[in-house]
Amino acid sequence: MEQAMSAKACTRVLSIIFLTMGLVLQPGCLSFQHALPPLPADAIKPVVAVTTFRNETGFSGQWELGRGIPDLIVAELLQTKRVVVVDRQNLPEVVGEITRQGNELFRKEDGVTRGRLKNARFLIRGVITDFTQTGNATGWFRSSKAEAGIWGARALVMINLTIIDVESGEVLCSVPAEGHAYASFYWTRFNYKDVSFGGDAFFKTPIGAATREAIQQAVIEIMRHLPLVTWRPRIAEAAANTAIINGGENYGVQAGAVFNVREAGRTITDPTTGNVIDYIEGNVVGQIRITQVRPQAADGVIISGKAKRGDFLEKSDCRR
Repeated sequence: MEQAMSAKACTRVLSIIFLTMGLVLQPGCLSFQHALPPLPADAIKPVVAVTTFRNETGFSGQWELGRGIPDLIVAELLQTKRVVVVDRQNLPEVVGEITRQGNELFRKEDGVTRGRLKNARFLIRGVITDFTQTGNATGWFRSSKAEAGIWGARALVMINLTIIDVESGEVLCSVPAEGHAYASFYWTRFNYKDVSFGGDAFFKTPIGAATREAIQQAVIEIMRHLPLVTWRPRIAEAAANTAIINGGENYGVQAGAVFNVREAGRTITDPTTGNVIDYIEGNVVGQIRITQVRPQAADGVIISGKAKRGDFLEKSDCRR
């Protein structure tokens, strides 16, 4: 009995020590592997761009949230290995460098090739609606919420994301993401002025822990709402009796496989709205057999008919 009471007392003392030291109660770490289904082997990574976010929090510290939070989202998106991210926040600097390299004052040998900037298919915009730590006594966070009281600091970060299809301009979805963190009374008097946004020290603070949780939730929501497009084999290059297709080992293409060659079809649109309502397949115009498979392409011979760049391929039942 005495041992049990001693154990309870020890646990209580340790809890008080932890609170006194001001250790942050970290939010649960979200796992992309568990939160999202596996990506199919033939999936094409969507190309996305993240813009500067609008800051509607009233936060007036030294951190530029409108650029800092999108940068953190970009870093998390890259960690998923499920998307291609193109830069839009610093695009003027990129274009300026390409333009400078075309100047006659610069040598041509190591200049970049023009016309290779990638187009974004989806644009991610956002609004930061809350970025507060209640109970903060340093004046760093402006908030009308003072309910944290003497027990400690409560941090809250809220973001609203919008995903836009660039081709149509249609808003695919608008989703919220938020993060919470609690900590001891120590953090109510912590001075954030010497802490860099997004650094190691930042993420050890209550507001940093809440930011991390909101960012991870935001990225998971982005992945859930981005349309999944799967790879379809196509002719990348064709000569008199040979062809190169747009996939190889990366998409499981095998030597000896035979494909029917189908011309590109055409979409049928509603004459009133312009929306696509149907698709008519093109005609089958030839057949090719794969002779050699490389990491990202495969060579083939045209065994009947014809083929040209852009034609679609369909797996044939026969194998020659």
